[in-house]
Formats: sequence, structure tokens, C-alpha cells
Amino acid sequence: MAAIQLSIDQDYVDQLIEEKFSERLDGKSWDINDFRKNCCFNKSAEWVRLNVILPFADEIDYKKGGWCINPHGGRGQKQLIFAKAACEWMERNKRRINWGNKV
Repeated sequence: MAAIQLSIDQDYVDQLIEEKFSERLDGKSWDINDFRKNCCFNKSAEWVRLNVILPFADEIDYKKGGWCINPHGGRGQKQLIFAKAACEWMERNKRRINWGNKV
């Protein structure tokens, strides 16, 4: 049986590795805009607050073991979202969200 040799451009391999590492969510945090773009079909920030953050605030609250710091928000207060935990929660709970709701 004859051996087959393949030639792969090292720059291409390095680029693929870099892209895969950048896709990892370990240790990453998001603001509401990152979260809505990555997990909520780019719905508006207001829509995400009204249909994802506030209805589930008690279970996603970081102080209670969740993934969102300051889910209840308030005027001028931002939410800090731990990306990996948020994505895992969204995958498990996507059917609980009414995606057809209007703002």
C-alpha cells in the first residue's frame, strides 16, 4: 500500500486554531448586546430584557447560582452575563421563551 502525503499551509492551520480558541466561551463575559446577538437572534436589547432577562431573573441571578449579574437592572444599571453559562442555559430553556412576543 502506498503512503499518501498531504501538504497543508501552516498559516491556514494557525488561522483555524486561532478561530477555534476565540470561539471558546470559558471565562468570557458579555453585556446585553453581546448576549442578544449571540443567543437571541439579534432581537433588540429591550426585547431581551422583557422576554428573557426579567421573566427568568430569579433563576439566572448570579447571586442565586445563575449567569447574570444584576438581572433586575434598573435605570442606568447594566447586566453582566457569563457567556458559557448563559449559552448552556439558553440551550436547555429555549422552548420556555416566547420568541414571537413583540416589544
